[in-house]
Amino acid sequence: MTAFTSDALRNICVAGHGTSGKTTLVESLMFNAGAVNRQGTVEDGNTVSDFTEEEKNRGISISASVNSCEYKKCLLSFVDTPGYFDFAGEVAATIPFCEAAVLTVKGSSGLDAGTQNAFNTAKKLHKSIAFFVTEIDRDNINLDDAFDSISKELEIPLAPITFPAGSGMSVDSIIDVFRGKLIKYANGKRASESEIPAEFADKAAQLKEKLMEAVAESEESLMEKYFSEGTLSDAEITAGLAKAFANGSVFPVFFGAANKGVGVDCLLDAVVDFFPSPEGKVSKFAEGEIEMNPKTSPKGIVFKVNTIPQFGEVFIFKLLQGEISEGADIYNINSSSYEKFGQFFYTRGKERVSIKTVTAGQIAATVKLKNTKTGDQFADNKNAELFPFKLIEWPEAIVRGAFMGVSKEDTDKVAAAIKKMQVEDASFRFIQDAELKQLFVDGLGELHLEVISKKIKNQFGLDVKIVEPRVPYRETIKGRAEARYRHKKQSGGSGEFAEVNIVLEPTPEAEFEFVDAIVGGVISNRFIPAVEKGIREILPEGVLSGCKFINCKVTLNDGKEHPVDSKEVAFKKAAQMAFRDAVKRANPIILEPIYNMLVKVPEEFAGSVMGDISSRRGKPQGMESEGKYTIVRALVPLKEIHGYSTQLRSMTNGRGTYTISFDHYEPVPGDVQKKIVEEYELSKEQ
Repeated sequence: MTAFTSDALRNICVAGHGTSGKTTLVESLMFNAGAVNRQGTVEDGNTVSDFTEEEKNRGISISASVNSCEYKKCLLSFVDTPGYFDFAGEVAATIPFCEAAVLTVKGSSGLDAGTQNAFNTAKKLHKSIAFFVTEIDRDNINLDDAFDSISKELEIPLAPITFPAGSGMSVDSIIDVFRGKLIKYANGKRASESEIPAEFADKAAQLKEKLMEAVAESEESLMEKYFSEGTLSDAEITAGLAKAFANGSVFPVFFGAANKGVGVDCLLDAVVDFFPSPEGKVSKFAEGEIEMNPKTSPKGIVFKVNTIPQFGEVFIFKLLQGEISEGADIYNINSSSYEKFGQFFYTRGKERVSIKTVTAGQIAATVKLKNTKTGDQFADNKNAELFPFKLIEWPEAIVRGAFMGVSKEDTDKVAAAIKKMQVEDASFRFIQDAELKQLFVDGLGELHLEVISKKIKNQFGLDVKIVEPRVPYRETIKGRAEARYRHKKQSGGSGEFAEVNIVLEPTPEAEFEFVDAIVGGVISNRFIPAVEKGIREILPEGVLSGCKFINCKVTLNDGKEHPVDSKEVAFKKAAQMAFRDAVKRANPIILEPIYNMLVKVPEEFAGSVMGDISSRRGKPQGMESEGKYTIVRALVPLKEIHGYSTQLRSMTNGRGTYTISFDHYEPVPGDVQKKIVEEYELSKEQ
């Protein structure tokens, strides 16, 4: 295989809304580049990108897939990313390592939320951004509306490189604005080209004028020539377009029907002609910048791990600096261990093409690494240091599910499996909560959690049940109560005797306070610690709900003992029963966690969001404008947030986002408390 220099590399992230045609576009690009001999379809489950069984079954992309091909003496790497919000971590992990992004927009619906989110991410990282308007062969669509939706919603200057010669099911041609040609397609590839028909000549001329204006604005010398001569040469347009595209002052737009190959080759040629290479480029990451330099010491990062049945774990990395050859001993800076990079290859879905060397800016892959996971950085020596800033900005996990196995032993195995899976997916978090006795998995949506559970089944043979997480309620009291309890046991063996009298009262200053107020030695000093210990053992699971008891003061002021039968265990039991009795008479209440919720939605959805928050026992705290968006702030009980992500996406056509953070505890309403207590009592019977 050919060794490529940095200037011959092109790394492009293909992103957009779910079902906007990303995978179909990548498939057609591979076919037009000659990398595959036939074009697969999502419906048939035979595309290069979506190769896992889960993706084939669902008909959607779940993991980012790197598809590389050689074309016109360049190595093009197209990263096909999922469009569903639940897998936004895949987009976050790949965009930083590509110099450009191609965002798909459906001709029938225009700019959708997923594409807008991908645009925001790419723009924040200063990536060159182009658009591909898909499905131009649909009937009854207005492609001008689709084009305008991009320009108006994103407020950016667009430069049409192509536009369709007609629309509807019969469309098989596009106009190449730059070259001034009509291109006709058949069997998924270019069939012929000719002069632009008269009916499209005026529009083509107008769009080329617009393209030259955009290019001229990128460089003063081009602007002077354009003003003086009224035109630019093809070479000047190409050079100017490359510069303007690289600095983000112009956003090219292509039109096509990727399922038929229409317009795809124009994008393919553009990638070679004016898309940026990593050579000498200063790439921006989440919290810093790195210059791609092949002449410095090697340094890179593993940004994606895919598990492929035939090969096991495939580690996809980008070499950020230097050059490495196969067989090299590479130092993993994160795990402080050497790894053998025995073989390099570039990937085309699950297919592999061997390569001998990898240079700065190149995306490649390897296998059989033992101590490496997604996000790990590596270098050629153990003295290398991590980049002093964050490279990947992972989206915040907002959905929590409790994962259970068939048995407790299986649940422990599930926990071990989840830990191994973070090698592949760093966008979820998991917590073994000792208080609530549940294994929590925090993900980006309900579908994300479901896919994680399916992977556990497929890779580890463990059945996983996802249940609603328990809420960490708190119990306390509002009043004061006194209770006396005598514990007496005489049947069989040695007897047990203890009697205690306690006073229970609230104390906001401390979670628990114990006061020894015994006088006259009615209870020996050696039994006093047993009384306190007995009560402390109850506190973690409370009395009413199985949740932690807080903010109480217990005063031991009286009691009795027996000279023979009194023991520490007897005083523990007596203290516990007295405490339970006192709680029930001290006006007990259950406290629930209240979270500060910040919801960002297009302004037209603000009313619906406010109404939904109120239905969840939320308390709106105000609204503020942020451009075309409204920020809604509210305090919402944690119990009512479960399932909110799906509801918010439904209400806002996928355009709403939210974050939550703990704020405080407050008493639950009386009817809610009654239900919590009843459910707890029922669980004890089961």
